[in-house]
Amino acid sequence: MSRPIAAPRKRSWGHYFVLVALAALAVWAGFLAITYFRQRPSPAVSAASPLMLVKVSPAERGSSERTLALPGDITAFEDSPVYARVNGYVKKWTVDIGARVKAGDLLAEIETPELDQQLRQTQALVIQAKANAEIARITYQRYLGLVKINAVSQQDVDASLAAAEARKADVAAAEAEVGRLTAMTAFQKIYAPFDGVIGARNLAKATTGALIDLGSHDVKGWLYRIYRMDPVRVYVTVPQNYLPMIKDGLTVEVLVSQYNDRAFAGRVVRNAAALDATSRTILVEVQVPNPDGILLPGMYSTAHFKLVDPAPPIVVPDSSIIVLADGPQIAVLDKDDIVHIRKVRLGRDFGRTVEILTGCEPGERIVDSPSDLLKQGMKVRVHAPNRS
Repeated sequence: MSRPIAAPRKRSWGHYFVLVALAALAVWAGFLAITYFRQRPSPAVSAASPLMLVKVSPAERGSSERTLALPGDITAFEDSPVYARVNGYVKKWTVDIGARVKAGDLLAEIETPELDQQLRQTQALVIQAKANAEIARITYQRYLGLVKINAVSQQDVDASLAAAEARKADVAAAEAEVGRLTAMTAFQKIYAPFDGVIGARNLAKATTGALIDLGSHDVKGWLYRIYRMDPVRVYVTVPQNYLPMIKDGLTVEVLVSQYNDRAFAGRVVRNAAALDATSRTILVEVQVPNPDGILLPGMYSTAHFKLVDPAPPIVVPDSSIIVLADGPQIAVLDKDDIVHIRKVRLGRDFGRTVEILTGCEPGERIVDSPSDLLKQGMKVRVHAPNRS
């Protein structure tokens, strides 16, 4: 009697998982082996290329011409407050803000009753002093005759002479006071000191009937402010390192945001001849012609200096700088392709290039993007650029 055939056993999921994992490991091991043998240099290549391959860039001087843009403050060429020189009341005023005036134009007139009275009184004192001087002269002349007959003493004659001279001095003093007060009356009318524009009018002073009291002497006692607008001054603070290139007569273009389509030509006329100890900058004055008066005091501007550097600094690629704790360095190759690590002092950073102030000479070969494995005295192989 035959035995029944047993049904095959089902394999578990764990068994299949182990098989799949073993197959994946085998594939990965084969991939690593193929990659290793492909990337491993052959003995011939290893023997021929034992040196590190580097790229170099020449150290070159930067451009001698550059444009320096700095902010500038526009001010009037002359800014003069106009004060009254006499006490009184404003009789009338003739100009207001924005008015263009010529030198000698009448701005205001002041009524001075007290000054007029003082002048009349002093004129009367002159007449009185002249009368006293005449009496003293006559007395002296009489004493000269009487002394001859011994009617008076010589001392009386000398005293009369001194009195006559004193009365003459009184006349001169009184006449001088009249001259002073007469000159003061000339200040009853206030005139423009130069051609310009009325920039401000003091509403508390330059108003009909306003009291003018010279005893106050406050800073707000002016009647008008007059600006001379042609030319205008543009004051610019220039950093110290540009000072050797900023010379009197240097051409400057001044730009104002309100006039984007126009550049105003000016020139450097002077500088402060001293640096600000805090900012290490120097104040430079630029004068700009302003015949149409569109440049106004207080405007913000940008001054563009066209500079010529007689000894432009050396520039190297920014990627060639080695930044270490003891300062920036570069790797320089000599004629035998030997590496020399040098400390350098950096200047301005232009993005892709950077200035080298010390530690490098023009024409030297600088290693670009140096590896951390690059050492002092190491011999390297220079990468030859592709030539089409």
